[in-house]
Amino acid sequence: MASVLIDLSKKLGKIKPVHGVNSGPRTKVFTYNASSLFEEIGIPYARLHDVEYPYGSGEFVDMHCVFPNFDADENDPASYNFGLTDCYIKAALDVGTDIIYRLGESIEHAPVKRHIHPPKDFAKWARVAEHIIRHYNEGWADGHHWNLTYWEIWNEPDLDANAEIKKCWSGTAAQFHDFFETAAKHLKSCFPDLKIGGPALAGNYKWTSDFLHAMQEREVPMDFFSWHRYTGDPHAFTEAAHGYRALMDDCGYQFAEMLLDEWNYMENWGNQPDSFRKLVGIRGASFCAASLIEMQKSPVDLAAYFEADVIKEWCGLWEVEDMAIGSLGANRLGKLKPRKPFAAFRDFGKLYRIGTEVFSESDDSNVYVCAAADDKDACALIAVRDMDEGICEISLVNTQPGSSLSVIKTDQNGMDIPVGTFASSGDRLLLNLPFDGDTVFTVMKNS
Repeated sequence: MASVLIDLSKKLGKIKPVHGVNSGPRTKVFTYNASSLFEEIGIPYARLHDVEYPYGSGEFVDMHCVFPNFDADENDPASYNFGLTDCYIKAALDVGTDIIYRLGESIEHAPVKRHIHPPKDFAKWARVAEHIIRHYNEGWADGHHWNLTYWEIWNEPDLDANAEIKKCWSGTAAQFHDFFETAAKHLKSCFPDLKIGGPALAGNYKWTSDFLHAMQEREVPMDFFSWHRYTGDPHAFTEAAHGYRALMDDCGYQFAEMLLDEWNYMENWGNQPDSFRKLVGIRGASFCAASLIEMQKSPVDLAAYFEADVIKEWCGLWEVEDMAIGSLGANRLGKLKPRKPFAAFRDFGKLYRIGTEVFSESDDSNVYVCAAADDKDACALIAVRDMDEGICEISLVNTQPGSSLSVIKTDQNGMDIPVGTFASSGDRLLLNLPFDGDTVFTVMKNS
């Protein structure tokens, strides 16, 4: 029997926005609309990377899409193509989701590489990025005043670092150091109140260490450091986060935030089909719940799951229910339906809305728990993984006498299965919740 203790009176701090995603709610060139699902979760951030892949469909987010001719005048609004990127960002902001804007290019899997090469003029690239920020935050070029805070420079320059053919940065590490220094210093000098950072590293530790030490030596400002991880073990996020935090601190970036802005389930890159089948079902749901819990308790400050775009294989949150090809009009969009991992994000969103984490612990490393409470509401998210049939004993202490709690679960048999409603006769409530394999429990105080 696994035992969980939750003390509703011991406040620990804020629930962090770790339930962000990559991509916005309107995908496949606005054919599919996940806006209501975004709102139900309360997704705090959407990272803009690989938007409308491949290569931004020539229109979205990527530097070559927004500034198509690098030889053009970067000071001339006519040199820019903001139209569809504006619409894409607005759709996210309309549902309360803020933006992490990745300045750079999408990954290139094709044998011919077009846009991942080092810019031929680093300083000009930085000035183009400056104008993009001014468009979205200062109204430049018929722009907006959206106050987008997070601006990330590039994506995974360390991926395939030792390979002859690379997918994200075809240059050397030394070239990237020069590039990042130029871009970060220029953008921070222009926008001291914004958060400028990156570079969304793929996990090459030596490359990362060399990069951070080079940035320290060059006194490069960095408001956040971002990294990625794909794994089958939620504990791996905590282990990696502590390692990166120590390295950041050692390199003088003690006050920089840590963003884990790509993550998902992957047991073995050599057998991707097996992991794909798991990530969209109950295995993925328990993994997502456990991972969000681990991130909340780790040095990660903000996270973004990859991926919320329903037409990409990595999207475990929802799937296409009714297909749509092309523009069908506002009332005839393709329909989406939640997959089981959706429940993990939605119910972590309940913790985030409550706002304050309270003490929780488990005596079993395969049972993960996080809880939040305020004067009115309380909610706990519990994930069971890698266990056969058994009982999870949950002790809630400092409950209000007469308070009522309801429990739902998501398991191999379905999503949001009612377990029961329980009343507290004193300041302690003991729940024995049966499970049969991977399970996500959500315990909610009834208002």
